[in-house]
Amino acid sequence: MKEDLAGEKKALRKKILALRDGLSFKERQRKSKAIEARLFSLAAFVAARSVALFVSFRSEVLTESIIREALAFSKAVAVPITDFARKQLILSRIIDYDADLAPGTWGILEPKPASIRPVALDEVDLVIAPGVALDRKGRRIGYGGGFYDGLLRAMPAKKPVVALAYALQIVDYVPADPAHDEPVDIIITEEDVIYCKDEGDNF
Repeated sequence: MKEDLAGEKKALRKKILALRDGLSFKERQRKSKAIEARLFSLAAFVAARSVALFVSFRSEVLTESIIREALAFSKAVAVPITDFARKQLILSRIIDYDADLAPGTWGILEPKPASIRPVALDEVDLVIAPGVALDRKGRRIGYGGGFYDGLLRAMPAKKPVVALAYALQIVDYVPADPAHDEPVDIIITEEDVIYCKDEGDNF
């Protein structure tokens, strides 16, 4: 059964990554700007004083502008550092995008050793996560490492989790294991804001 689930995830991941990688840089720029505008209008983002954001790589939704603007809004911004030894993400606050970040794991920008400022999970008001494929129930799969699932599972209190994705990444159903795969609450695409939970649970 687990093998079947892993196979389904792998096939879906491959399919969606091929579609996403097929977007030109100009298309990704245009779509990312629309996603940014929707995010900045989201009540949970407006209210958040501290935000955990991912630094984009490959063909993901571009987040450099989002991070710079969030810093300009005087929000406390934390980005992840990949800890392979413990197979987890550690959040670190950044103050200056250019001065604090340098290529790290897989070439993704991460805080330089001299710029690491650890952030406790309970200090974060809002988590903004990436994803490869998502459905309207909030189920998501990433690249298969389980790093973000671990981060979301470790949050001491339920905080809203927002995934940023292009509309082509939204599918009818994402195969997921409830014991390991953590869902998101809201998905923002260039076309829509998708509230994944029951109305009473919306943020």
